[in-house]
Amino acid sequence: MSVIRTVVTSVLVIFSFCVAANAATECRAPLAPTIPNGVSAPKSEILAALKAIKKDFQPAIKNFQICVATEKAAVGDVATEEQIAEWDMLYDAAYALESQVAENMNITIRAYKARVAAKKAE
Repeated sequence: MSVIRTVVTSVLVIFSFCVAANAATECRAPLAPTIPNGVSAPKSEILAALKAIKKDFQPAIKNFQICVATEKAAVGDVATEEQIAEWDMLYDAAYALESQVAENMNITIRAYKARVAAKKAE
């Protein structure tokens, strides 16, 4: 799980830097939810994390991407190449963060299922 945390931390640092560097944007990126360790977390924690991802995080990421795309479209042809690159980077970073959170949740679920199966086999 430490490799996963490192990857998520890296994406978050890049994402936070992109958002902070863009003083012109009014869009605010959501924070990634905490994902429990499937090897040790109870089922209730895993289900709560899954619910938080589906109910809060994913819609917030989509809203952020819509905000970025709307800002980009509103500026239109007068946008500089740097502004366009920054909006594209923010949009792509949101997608990368959402993908990483989903992958981490899948790893947690697989670890939990393996733990439950191992206990049944005993």
